[in-house]
Amino acid sequence: MNILVVAPHPDDEAIGCGGTICKHIAEGYTVNVIFLTSGEKGGHGKSEEETILIREEEAKNAAAILGIQHIEFWKQPDGSCKANKHNVERMMKKLKTFKPSFIFVTHDNEQHPDHKAAAQIIKKSVPLSTLKKKPVVYMYEVWTPLSSMDHIVDISDYVEAKKWAILAHRSQCDVLKFHESALALNRYRGEMHSWPGGDYAEVFKLMKL
Repeated sequence: MNILVVAPHPDDEAIGCGGTICKHIAEGYTVNVIFLTSGEKGGHGKSEEETILIREEEAKNAAAILGIQHIEFWKQPDGSCKANKHNVERMMKKLKTFKPSFIFVTHDNEQHPDHKAAAQIIKKSVPLSTLKKKPVVYMYEVWTPLSSMDHIVDISDYVEAKKWAILAHRSQCDVLKFHESALALNRYRGEMHSWPGGDYAEVFKLMKL
């Protein structure tokens, strides 16, 4: 089966669902990732042009660590990504050709506007798609922890790969310790919500379509 991961920026995929990606690939799933933006606003002093090159290369390195088969960059404006007609139609084409059984996308109550836009693109495109069997859509947490959840994945066997995938986004981790904060949240999820299960878990909310 196929899984589509929609990430607003390079690093959201590793932070939000890197362990789940790695687990499903180990189970034989084919995973594609769409990066809606290239995160050009996150250069921390570098130009947007230079930042795009850096962050896209980091995304490729992280994908190799997780075992992701294909990634693509849609180059939407960082900070101003929209659930507009162009992006919805483009997503519908991707759904038609890739035919995912599951989609993972940032949840619709995330603080960052690009994260909200990603959820809206999926919410608009899936019902309009021509797929006979609609994919199940799970929303993941990055900036804003979920207050309720419908799906819990034990990622204990894959947490080391997740850590190194996050660290592959070096331009970000040199400034913000995402590898520490993400794994701390996963450890909390594992302790509080994964019963029985290992020490680390990622949690998701089902998108109602």
